[in-house]
Amino acid sequence: MRFLDRRQRDRRKGQALVEFALVIPLFLLLLVGLFDLGRAVFAYNTLTNAAREGARIAIVNQYKPSIIQRAKDQTAIVELNDPSVSIDFYQVNADGTADTSTQCALVAVGCLAVVSFEATYRPITPFISNIIFGNGVTFEAQSVLSVEFSCPLDPTDGAAAANCPKQP
Repeated sequence: MRFLDRRQRDRRKGQALVEFALVIPLFLLLLVGLFDLGRAVFAYNTLTNAAREGARIAIVNQYKPSIIQRAKDQTAIVELNDPSVSIDFYQVNADGTADTSTQCALVAVGCLAVVSFEATYRPITPFISNIIFGNGVTFEAQSVLSVEFSCPLDPTDGAAAANCPKQP
């Protein structure tokens, strides 16, 4: 009788080991997938904050290389493929939105600064990265603020841009 009890216990231990071996890969994939999702949310949040920071400098200093540099510096903490930044200044519609058909010829108070970011995020989980998102996920962020101060008068003059009295 004791002999049968021992064999039954050994079978149960073996059964538990087989069940564990079948479940653990799925559990780990789910856990790492949640980690990737958290990284993706963090990357997107960082990108939107970088667009907002670029717009903050664009409303007081219209020198595009300094705007791009300031905005890209904000994304340094996140592993994104080289984010592309575009900066445009548009007239304002009657409802307060940007009139994308009419750019400001001379940037002045009342124009809208539109800073747009685009970057590709790649998950680190091999299964998710290769099968589901083969080319990564493209994130886009945009920030629109009204120009508060026009400086420099020539937006291609870097020396004058460094001497603008207002800096964010």
